[in-house]
Amino acid sequence: MKNMKSSQGFTLIELMIVVAIIGILAAIALPAYKDYTDKAKITNAIASAAGYKMVVTESFSVDGSLSCAGVPSDATGVSCSGGTISSVYDGETVLLAPTTSSNQITWACSHSPSTVQVKGCDY
Repeated sequence: MKNMKSSQGFTLIELMIVVAIIGILAAIALPAYKDYTDKAKITNAIASAAGYKMVVTESFSVDGSLSCAGVPSDATGVSCSGGTISSVYDGETVLLAPTTSSNQITWACSHSPSTVQVKGCDY
């Protein structure tokens, strides 16, 4: 007589292997996703400040001052004081501080609270 044992589904070890693989993938993917979303927030905050950067740059080229004159007061999440621009988007705060050298403006970026690295202010 033949052994007529039929398949009953997955064994416990097979299910444990699948759960372990999913756990490893999640441990890698979740931090990478958080960094990706933080970079997107910072990029959006910098892009929101682009018009303000233009006003400060124009002020510098016209009269040599780092002024926020002409900046609309009703913009949401972006403010300007003494040439320094603060932009907030979804909890990320970006500060854009102008410095002048050789009759040119360069912008220094700082952001908080995330610790992801973002390349420059040229968005």
